[in-house]
Amino acid sequence: MRKKTILCLLTAALTLTGCASSKPQLITPTIPPLDSALSAPCQPVSEPIDDSVDALIDSYLDLIGKYADCQRRHDATVRAWKGLK
Repeated sequence: MRKKTILCLLTAALTLTGCASSKPQLITPTIPPLDSALSAPCQPVSEPIDDSVDALIDSYLDLIGKYADCQRRHDATVRAWKGLK
């Protein structure tokens, strides 16, 4: 009976030490390449061509908004993509 107890304890101890020494599997995520259209810088704002002051102001404000949006999206995309690497 004593031999069975010792044999069971030895088997359990060896089983536990075998599990503790194994290394965990490392799964590396696959990062897709960043599309060149997303990483390209925004085009500079061109000057409006209209002669009317109201049209110039509206056109300029529209261009500023579009450029600011493009710049925010560009910066966020590049930061997020670099954070994945």
